[in-house]
Amino acid sequence: MKDLFKDVLDINGVKGIVLLSGEGKVVYDTDVNNQTNARQTYSNWNKLLVPLGDAREAEFVFEKGRLYLRKTHDGYMIVRMQLMASIAMVKLNCDILLPQLKSTGNSKGLKGFFKR
Repeated sequence: MKDLFKDVLDINGVKGIVLLSGEGKVVYDTDVNNQTNARQTYSNWNKLLVPLGDAREAEFVFEKGRLYLRKTHDGYMIVRMQLMASIAMVKLNCDILLPQLKSTGNSKGLKGFFKR
């Protein structure tokens, strides 16, 4: 999974990526998966996701950093970054990444239909 996010994580100023299910539960976190004893300091992302409704993307700017939230096929992707990170590069790489996330699912597509 880490290889999928390599291009986004290589952008100057990007600190990490969190994948959430549609219910707001953490599916993957680059910080937690890179450290053996790391623990999540957040638990209920659903409080943030419900007010967004059907928004496709959102950007949250804080005093010391930003969050870029992007809706995926099965949930949401959150990119944590510094203020100086190029949001245009992050959005471009997320656009490239989203179809790859969808293809990692369990669907067989046409391969299962034509299989003998």
